[in-house]
Amino acid sequence: MSYGAMEDRSAGKGWDAAKADRTERLAARYSYLEREGLLPLPVQGGITLVVELRHAPWSAECLRLLLQHSGPAVRVTAVAMTTDFPLQALSEQFSGEAGMRFLPYSEGEYRVNEALAYAETSFAVLLEDCVMVAPGWLGNLLWPPIDDPAVLVVAPCSSTEWGDGQRQLHFAGYAELAAYTAHTLEKQQGEWNYTEVLTGSCLLIATELLLRVGGFDASLGERRLIIADWCLRARMLGAELARSDSGYVHVLHRLEAESVKAGGIEVRGKGEQAYLQKWNLNSTLSPAGTLQIPRDLTACPPQPVIPLSRDTVAALLVTTVVYFEENWTAADSRERQQMLQESQSYGNIRWVWVRDSWSQSFPEFPVHERDAVITVHGEKAWLHALENISALYGSEIIVYLSACASYDNRYVERMVRVLRYSRADLIVSSDDHAAESGLPRTSEGIPQVLPLERIAHRSGRTPGRIVKREGHLRSLELVPDPELSIDYAGETATTGAGPGSLDEALPGEGRL
Repeated sequence: MSYGAMEDRSAGKGWDAAKADRTERLAARYSYLEREGLLPLPVQGGITLVVELRHAPWSAECLRLLLQHSGPAVRVTAVAMTTDFPLQALSEQFSGEAGMRFLPYSEGEYRVNEALAYAETSFAVLLEDCVMVAPGWLGNLLWPPIDDPAVLVVAPCSSTEWGDGQRQLHFAGYAELAAYTAHTLEKQQGEWNYTEVLTGSCLLIATELLLRVGGFDASLGERRLIIADWCLRARMLGAELARSDSGYVHVLHRLEAESVKAGGIEVRGKGEQAYLQKWNLNSTLSPAGTLQIPRDLTACPPQPVIPLSRDTVAALLVTTVVYFEENWTAADSRERQQMLQESQSYGNIRWVWVRDSWSQSFPEFPVHERDAVITVHGEKAWLHALENISALYGSEIIVYLSACASYDNRYVERMVRVLRYSRADLIVSSDDHAAESGLPRTSEGIPQVLPLERIAHRSGRTPGRIVKREGHLRSLELVPDPELSIDYAGETATTGAGPGSLDEALPGEGRL
């Protein structure tokens, strides 16, 4: 096993001034510990460690070292990040550890956020299973929040950290690594520095900040971008970031090059473009290993909170608008209504049924208390009602369904999840449909019309103008507002009720 970072950075100030600062800092630390009844570190109540499992050859050693060197109150949640990770074999090795649990891989779910949602300690640490720790690693990360309560995110130096925190070191074995970290701890005496962003394989976070910022944006694909993005969002809420100069963890690297993948899809270029767009940065891809960060966060648009738990997404109220394009009988309408309601797994839906009484009057249409039926007469009133649904109901997302189409039973849930993680205003469930049907596009490649039955958008504004599709009696299209940003989410609406492939657009694993 080869251990793999740069010589220690020299202090940038005079020795006397540094010594005075250090003495004052140590005195403040001792007073704090004495007052709180803490000693030794870590903090009262323990620490939650969330370990990302990707490297089966190293994961057992990583977990063993964490249990050995993190204190008695540590709680460990290990999350499988790939579908082929041998989780059962690993969990059997630690079956006697009461403070450890394992989360299996779940397609389309970034379960790191779920694991962090259950952290009940004051601090949580997110790290990869390629991280090797030594005695004193954890307590050393807790000094910056004690010295300055505004510091709520801390990282040790490592080979994957950004800027001055990067150390490209090589060791002959673990004993040599442990000797180096012990020497660094003694030499630096808890020194740390503020920093603009962190990107490395180990990150300590105050859980109260985690609840305010939300989870990690796994749609960015590349792990350093996922971490950097979260740190920038934390700074937008006033949190300070720190790098522990006296802390070091060693990150193992494969000798062979690995593709950066999430859910099995090549994502480096796409993820980096999304990151650059999200933070108003130069759209030119950076050389490998470099990172752009915004100079002025106040000029960046507010970022939405990403749910920590997979269950949190169900809290979003969705208005699902079902429109009947044809002359349905009362019995057929009720049967279709029941089938659509029972088939959708998403739980927090306000159903709005739009029917045209252009040829006959329908009898009573049964609905739940918060649902609604809108009956209109004539095409003009029908289209007007559909265009203004988003202004009538206080939900966060609007999904349009056609009573004539069939949908996968996770269709609404998936559309909501994609839109929740996307930066677009409007999601279309299939770009193939637009291409194959020959829908006209502008010079910029943006469609001039979109199939209404495949659309979801954020609430609060009219998404555009609804028109009849040429050559079809009642089929509808949306002429989108040119100011809207549009994204595609894969095939989910089908002519039969089979599964779609929208999972490809869902947040998957982040790989480094």
